[in-house]
Amino acid sequence: HWDPRLPDYPGEFSGYQTHSHAYTDPFEPHDYRGKRVMVVGGGNSAMDVSSELAIRSITERLFSSMRRGVWVLSKYANGQPADKAAMPAWMPQKLGRKIAQRMIKKRLGRMEDYGLPKPDHEPLEGHPTVSEEFLARVGSGDILPKGAIERLDGDGVIFADGSREELDAIIWATGYKISFPFFSDPALTPGEDNAFPLFKRMVKPGYDNLFFLGLAQPLPTLVNFAEQQSKLVAAALTGDYALPGEQEMARAIAEDEKLYLSHFYESKRHTIQVDFGTYVRDLMKEMARGSKHRRWML
Repeated sequence: HWDPRLPDYPGEFSGYQTHSHAYTDPFEPHDYRGKRVMVVGGGNSAMDVSSELAIRSITERLFSSMRRGVWVLSKYANGQPADKAAMPAWMPQKLGRKIAQRMIKKRLGRMEDYGLPKPDHEPLEGHPTVSEEFLARVGSGDILPKGAIERLDGDGVIFADGSREELDAIIWATGYKISFPFFSDPALTPGEDNAFPLFKRMVKPGYDNLFFLGLAQPLPTLVNFAEQQSKLVAAALTGDYALPGEQEMARAIAEDEKLYLSHFYESKRHTIQVDFGTYVRDLMKEMARGSKHRRWML
């Protein structure tokens, strides 16, 4: 999350624009007090920035523009952090997902009842958008939902439904590009679709001495994801683990892409998605396999 992705809409906007990457608070580096502000995007940064700026003593009006509806989930479930409510490891993923989807829809209701765009997918078929404040602020009128942008129009924006809003500032919470400007090798340059397939989200086939740690979007947590990955890296560097050949890596990558991505809608946002629990269990199996392979080679 370092290389902001900015959309290219026709027209020009005469007000202040920034990416959420540069947002600090309502006062610095830009003072939003008394301004008409629009936050564009449906991810977690968009929820956080919108909720903070929607306090009535700060902005004059706060608009939230989404081109695609999202399910806004709660941070807590049954009195505990929602990520602790994960389905047990023994349950088939598809069944666990169906149960979770039913529970989420029963608790939240329909997003369009809040005035938000209707999602074109089921809960958990997109990377979760999580906020305790956003829906309450939309429901109370502090945040004014808008749909997709059609074009920029001087001191305002025209939307796909033909409506127009005058604005002083736009905050683009539109995600990030995966990029490595320090690599000159084209094979190490992610595509425009943000795709960068890696063996166990760490190794590019043909580059056995280069490891990418933390380059994933795991659910429910990223906190100790790289720590788990480092166990395989350490084993490889000390000779206790042998990476498979390029063909075997390619086969494993295809299987993992199907496992982790097939139930998500196609988006640049989902190219590095993994399930943390499933990933760690698979990583331990791979380390055991590589260890046996190493002993056989010796």
